[in-house]
Parts: sequence; structure tokens; C-alpha cells
Amino acid sequence: MSHKYDILVMGASGFTGQLVAKYLATQAPLQNFTWAAGGRNREKIEQKMRQVHAEPSEIFVADSNDEEALRAAVKQVKVVISLIGPYLLHGEKLVKVCAEEGTHYVDLTGETPFIYKTVKQFQRAALDSKALIVHTSGFDSIPSDLGAFLAVQRLKQAGGDETFAGPVRTAFKAKGGMSGGTLSSLLTVVEQPKESREVASKVYALSPVQGKHKGRPVVVSSQTFRGQKTWGGFFLMAPINIPVVNRSWGILESADPSSRVFRYGPNFVYDEFMALPGPISSFIASTVMLLSFGAIALFSPVRWLLRRFGPQAGDGPSEKERENGWYEVTTVAKSDDGKLESRVVQKGKGDPGYLATSVLISSCALCLVKDYDRLPPIAKHGGFLTPATALGDVLVERLEKTGRFSFHVEDNSLVKKIQ
Repeated sequence: MSHKYDILVMGASGFTGQLVAKYLATQAPLQNFTWAAGGRNREKIEQKMRQVHAEPSEIFVADSNDEEALRAAVKQVKVVISLIGPYLLHGEKLVKVCAEEGTHYVDLTGETPFIYKTVKQFQRAALDSKALIVHTSGFDSIPSDLGAFLAVQRLKQAGGDETFAGPVRTAFKAKGGMSGGTLSSLLTVVEQPKESREVASKVYALSPVQGKHKGRPVVVSSQTFRGQKTWGGFFLMAPINIPVVNRSWGILESADPSSRVFRYGPNFVYDEFMALPGPISSFIASTVMLLSFGAIALFSPVRWLLRRFGPQAGDGPSEKERENGWYEVTTVAKSDDGKLESRVVQKGKGDPGYLATSVLISSCALCLVKDYDRLPPIAKHGGFLTPATALGDVLVERLEKTGRFSFHVEDNSLVKKIQ
């Protein structure tokens, strides 16, 4: 199938959409690709593109509920970047037409019920068309997913292909803000029917097989590498990141022989937490966070107040705040026999949820456009995969080349910098 353009940014006039458009506009002449912008209001898209000095090759006008217009647009591109959240309300038809038309797709959803629903409904169509559908292609959940993947592969390098992981834990440090779109997605998930909320609470909801994780929220946790301990407490993004990492584990556990070489093993158990100075501060912070999250989930007046006085659609961190943001994510993996351990330290420049995320998702799309032939064998089948299983080391290389991200991998006997 011939495609007129390489990448289509749907939701380009939104807060994150403008950041993605700005980044793609700077990279298009350097990396020789074309891109288009899409949304429901041409005048607004044109206005926002002028503001960020981005000139798309084309503007597609399509409402998120207009399947015919969406289909006409995706037929003309290789990859769609979807930024039209909350995805549970606006994202389903775009996934459907991409899966049916063989157009690759990436998004920023942090909505577990949305992923569960789209995989269930459109996996067969995506496999038939060989479309790659990769949800959670931003700060949630690339650092978690790649961290676990790289840490386990390091164990296997040190101990051999039959070395498998036991406990794997990730500690987060970050500085960033929240946009109206992120808040809206959170509130949308907690207001879903009981069945959808139950899906969001299950750590193996997205995995094709079940594992050994007990599913309890982390109140006080820690990780130890070479005898050095890091403490932490409940991390707000863990409820989406853990199911995504477990989906990567499940995909590789059930994959064909060409991909099973990457499998994590039956005793893999993943958790993550926000790094804090010690156990007392971890307990206090976790308690406050869990109580706050519970209040949002249980009490509609709290949600009303957040909608009324919290960040609104189109709002987000200032340019200075975005530039001053950062993250550092440390993943430690232990082999299931306890003899080996590995550590991956990822660092990202820019506000994690916005500036860094705009580069993360753009890099995922560019992997599909420019590096498709180098992707793992499992990616060539199409279907719904994760950033780690679809893009793996190819994404790591592309992120390093941006100059905004670094990956440092070591085990208990050797230090190695990924080039």
C-alpha cells in the first residue's frame, strides 16, 4: 500500500499535540520524513501550528466519532500518533480503523480499561493487516517497560539464555507537572462502570497469561543493588505501568521460539515505587497518596472540585517548567535463583509527562517509519504489543540519539554503557 505521508498527529491542537508537532517539525528535514496534523477543527489546528512554528504537509479534519473521515485519513499515512484523550471517550474508532487498514498506531493512554477493550475487540484485525498497535508510548509506560526489559536481558547476558528473573523493582524520581488532559483521563477511569474499574485494578488484566504478582499496592518498598538500598512508597502511575510490564512478560512467555529467547521467566514479579529518603517518609507519603486517590475514586464532590479548579483542557506546565523537568528511573532485577542482579538507570531531560513524553512518542512513531526492518521478529506479525516487545533495543538507540535520554546498564560483575 502506498502512503502519501509518514506520520499523522491526531489531536495536534491539544497541549501535548502541539509539543509533538513542534518536535516533528524540527526533525522532519533532518530525518527526511513527512507528517500531517489532524483533529476536528481546521482553524484551531492551523492557529496552534502557527504558534509552535510547525508546518504540517496536510491537515486532516476528522471528529473522533466520524469513522468514515478517520478511515480516509489513516489510509494515507504509515503511522498515527493518537493524542485524543480521554481515550475511553474518544479513542476507540481511531484504533479500529488503524487495525483494519494496516496503519501502525501509537498513543499515550494510561487507561487500562481502554487497552483491555481495544485488544479484545481489534487484535484479530491488527494481526490480519499486520498493523502494529502500541499503547502507552510516553512516560507511562516506556521507562517501566524498557527498564524491566533491559534489566532482564542483562541478567540473561550474564547468566545465559536459560537465566530467568525473579523480583524486578523500579524506583522513580521525577520533576514535572500535570495538564488538564491527564487529569481528565484519571477522572474518566474512576467514573467507569464497575466492570471497567475492576479491570483497572488487576495487575494481569492486560497479560495473555497469569503470573505470581499478588496485586497489592506498595505502601513501603525498597530495592537493593550491590548492598545499597533505596526506599520508596506508592507511585501514582504504578496502576497502569505494572499491567503494561506484565503484558510484555506475558507476550514473551507465550511467543513463538524466535521471540521466547527474550522471555523473563515464570517467576518474574514486577513492582515499582516513588523513591523517598527512608521507610518512615515512604509510609507517610504512601498513606497520603492512597487516601487522596481513594477520595477521588469514592467521592464525586472531590472529582467535581478537581474538574472545577484543577488544570483545564489545553492547560499544562509553562515552557520554563517543561524545560526544567526531568526524570531518573532505576530498575533492579534479581535472577530467580538469587545469584545474579542487574540494574538499569534511565535519565530523561524535560518535564516527564509533556516535553519528554512528546519526544518519547515521536521516537516510537519514527521507529515504525524509519527502523521497521530492524524491529524484533514479533513486531512483523503486527497486533497489539508494548513498547518493549514491539520496539525494544531499536527504541533505546533512537532515544539515546536525541540527546535527551540515557540508559546505563550493569550487573553485579560488569558495567556497560549502551551506545
